[in-house]
Amino acid sequence: MYVLSQTVSVVTNLEDNCSNYIFQILHRLSNGDASLFACILWSIWKKHNNKVWNDVVDAQCFVIERAKCLLADWEAVKMASAGKNSAHNFNTQQQQQNKEFKWKKPSPGKMKFNIDASFPNHDNRVSIGMCIRDEEGTFVLAKTEWFEPKCDVHIGQALGLLSALHWGHELHLGHVDFELDSKKVVDSFKSNNYDHTEFGSILKDCKSLVSRFYENSSVEFVWRQENEVAHQLAKAATLSTSFQILIEPPFCIEHILSNEVL
Repeated sequence: MYVLSQTVSVVTNLEDNCSNYIFQILHRLSNGDASLFACILWSIWKKHNNKVWNDVVDAQCFVIERAKCLLADWEAVKMASAGKNSAHNFNTQQQQQNKEFKWKKPSPGKMKFNIDASFPNHDNRVSIGMCIRDEEGTFVLAKTEWFEPKCDVHIGQALGLLSALHWGHELHLGHVDFELDSKKVVDSFKSNNYDHTEFGSILKDCKSLVSRFYENSSVEFVWRQENEVAHQLAKAATLSTSFQILIEPPFCIEHILSNEVL
């Protein structure tokens, strides 16, 4: 971000035409920084539309986080599709890619708990989706909930993890593998560095719950493709006026559950 901000500052003093300004910045940046810059431009455009059409004002930090999430998703898809155009052993490569990004059953005797947060453009809420499956990959329970106001992406994801840990404790699940597709949350959860921010305080509560109530359990990062059930549940949560505990799989995830246990 430092190189990007410095480049923007330099070009600002050289160009007064908008299109020249953008292309000069892209020309001076590395491929990675240019990709991030393009995503930030898209997120700024999204912020403008949210204000005009939905009367929602996105915070500046949320604009940046949304751009980073878009770039991370794009890179994940690019990685998943790498090698698709290779003529040599095409089918084998495809099978490896599909296997790499497919939801995996937990080890024997454990539950798997997938969590995700969604940040819909049409309102000021953050919605949370959670799904519990057993060692055979069989659906056990799911839950959808939401809170407001909208917050930074990493804080929303951390609050989703905290809520899942509380719910899992209420259910006396025991040995659990918790999974979410926020690398920042998982890396920070595993870090020994103390964070005095709101984000750090949430993760401190998460660590306390895990140490007190979850023996032989873990919190792990997975790609979005491996967390699709929780992602769809989080999106569905925005359509409900109340929290839902689901004892049967809702329609929005039935096909995903079936595909992932094959």
